[in-house]
Amino acid sequence: MLNISIIILLSFILVYTNIIILNEETLILICFIMFSLIAFNKLKESTSLSFEKDSNKIEFFLLKSLKELSNGLHSILGNKSTFKNIISNFQFLKNHFIIFGIATSKELPFFVSKSIKGTYPKKLVFIERLENQTAKLLALLVNHKLNKITNIQDFYTHNCKVANFLCVNKIILRECLKTI
Repeated sequence: MLNISIIILLSFILVYTNIIILNEETLILICFIMFSLIAFNKLKESTSLSFEKDSNKIEFFLLKSLKELSNGLHSILGNKSTFKNIISNFQFLKNHFIIFGIATSKELPFFVSKSIKGTYPKKLVFIERLENQTAKLLALLVNHKLNKITNIQDFYTHNCKVANFLCVNKIILRECLKTI
């Protein structure tokens, strides 16, 4: 308030001594300066509060975006390290698979020969038994067929008295006597 009084007193002295001429432009300038000073003094707190709220909001949003950006970068770095771990795990898995394949291919012939050694004798024994049974069966079938043939021949020879069979019987009898 004291500053305004000094300014008014000084302006009266300047106007009275005709240093400042009071015309339209000067009056408009004085009114504008007075309006600006009064508005600044009266609205100083509300504008500073408004600016402070706006600056707080901007600061809050900047901090929030900085935290989100930091979290995003941390997650990207975490994913990057995870992918590096996955790649190294796949490389270890590949190496183990190659070692397993080589070991399996080396041991496979021994395993196959061992399994053949175990099953081949069994198959041979089975085949031998099958041959023996087949030989016995064939012998029985031939014996059975020969019995039927001799029974039929005997029937035609003695009961039917077919000449051909009588003749064949005599020839067989002569051959048997020659061999004895």
